[in-house]
Amino acid sequence: MLREASVSDAPAIARLHTVSREAAMPWLPVVHSPEEVLEFFRDQVLPCQTVIVADTLGQVTGFAAYTADWLNHLYVGPDAWRSGLGSQLLRRVLAASSVLQLWTFQRNHNARTFYARFGFEEVEFTDGQRNEEKTPDVRMIWRRTEDL
Repeated sequence: MLREASVSDAPAIARLHTVSREAAMPWLPVVHSPEEVLEFFRDQVLPCQTVIVADTLGQVTGFAAYTADWLNHLYVGPDAWRSGLGSQLLRRVLAASSVLQLWTFQRNHNARTFYARFGFEEVEFTDGQRNEEKTPDVRMIWRRTEDL
């Protein structure tokens, strides 16, 4: 079930974020402690962005955080990879958008392929000097062309 997140979901979202990133991108430098990740989601993301969680039997198994035209986070727990949960979350976000941008890491081929399937195009590549991880990234953009 997809639902809007509440502040009480912050610990589960932070844990899922950390576990998913480590599993999907073991090469990515870890630049924040678990406590900092929790504070970030609780104090910055949840109050300022729309956050949708996938709730499976009372457990947060995925989430998406977005603003009007930016998808800032979309993570699914490793146990739910390839289950369609990421697609459900992304479709929910796309339904609320006419244009959507995101950044992902160039080495994250699974994410790049996933977003391309939904019509995202790669429009900018950087050397990563502007992100915290200092890892090359790519900006992708999606524009509504028809009903989803």
